[in-house]
Amino acid sequence: MPSFTTENAVREKFQLDDAVLVPDAIITRSIADAHAEILLLLDPHAPTDPPDDLLVLGETLLAGAHLMRSLAAKDAAHQKEIAIGGHRIGPARRFAALMQYSAETENAAWNALAPFLRRPPVRVPAAITNSQPVLG
Repeated sequence: MPSFTTENAVREKFQLDDAVLVPDAIITRSIADAHAEILLLLDPHAPTDPPDDLLVLGETLLAGAHLMRSLAAKDAAHQKEIAIGGHRIGPARRFAALMQYSAETENAAWNALAPFLRRPPVRVPAAITNSQPVLG
């Protein structure tokens, strides 16, 4: 089944006009990842041909969330600190902001997609591990 959204829709929704910072390949991959996630949960009776506008919006938002996480990962891998007049601006703020924006966008995506899904996605807020002593 073809994707519900397009590269142009993602670029327009997130105002991504810089093809150097955000190349076509990263958007295409983000759309493919989002589409694969949606297909796992999509109700087989959902209107997909043509797709409902809300379904397109949901996939566009989910692709954008994937894209923001990719940009955050890239940013973290190429961290540089900027100094302006004695003030240092670290990359941690950018990373945190991109990750927060990604999380908010993903929530909005799943809310938009809810009418088309068999069941809501499993969202694990934290991984739980066995307790281990901290001090000796």
